[in-house]
Amino acid sequence: MKKTIKKMVVGALALTMLLGMSTISFAKQDNKEKKPNKETTTEAATETETVKPVSQKVAKVTCTASGKLNVSFKGKVKYSDTIKATITDAEGNEVDCKIRKKNKASMQISVSGLVKGQEYTLTIEGVIAKNTNEPATITKKFTAKGMKTACKASKVTVAKKKFVTIKMKSKAYYKDATVKVTDAAGNELEAKIVKKAKGNIKVQVTGLKKGEKYTVTITGVKTKKEKNFSSITKTFTAK
Repeated sequence: MKKTIKKMVVGALALTMLLGMSTISFAKQDNKEKKPNKETTTEAATETETVKPVSQKVAKVTCTASGKLNVSFKGKVKYSDTIKATITDAEGNEVDCKIRKKNKASMQISVSGLVKGQEYTLTIEGVIAKNTNEPATITKKFTAKGMKTACKASKVTVAKKKFVTIKMKSKAYYKDATVKVTDAAGNELEAKIVKKAKGNIKVQVTGLKKGEKYTVTITGVKTKKEKNFSSITKTFTAK
């Protein structure tokens, strides 16, 4: 009798342990099913992101001293009725500009006040990709370059071995003007602008040697009729 009761107790204990293990197993499985799949979540998030069509991107920006900014797009585009362009400098100041011409692949903007070598940000609102109806705002950073000015230096004179005066062929106008002086080997000398006038500009240079050739470049100069500021370069011999 005792043996029978003992067997029954052992059997009950074994059954209890078996049921407990099954419950734990089902709970783990349930937790796995509830746990989100990182890959699935990532894929879903990616699908909801708005990808800007290639055509709604600027491919190239070129400038001219006469006040034209030519913008090329990477593909064919359309425009909304509220199309607008703005240009800001590195400090966030807005530069005067206006859209003059536009077609499916490019746009021409008139701009006044760009200085060669400085960086700007172009923002165009209302550009529509070929196969969409949603206008987008696109931005493009660019450096003002490629601008040739009609302003020319007629003569360079050196006084007291350190003052270089560049005389202009016509009246010159300046904005954020800078100077760079290099020797024949391309080494840059210490130089600064000390005086600006419509007919000339005076520069103080350290390290000039008599009889050697140098190149002076003034950036931020234009003629009266030009809209943007370019640069002039002149070679001279220290005397």
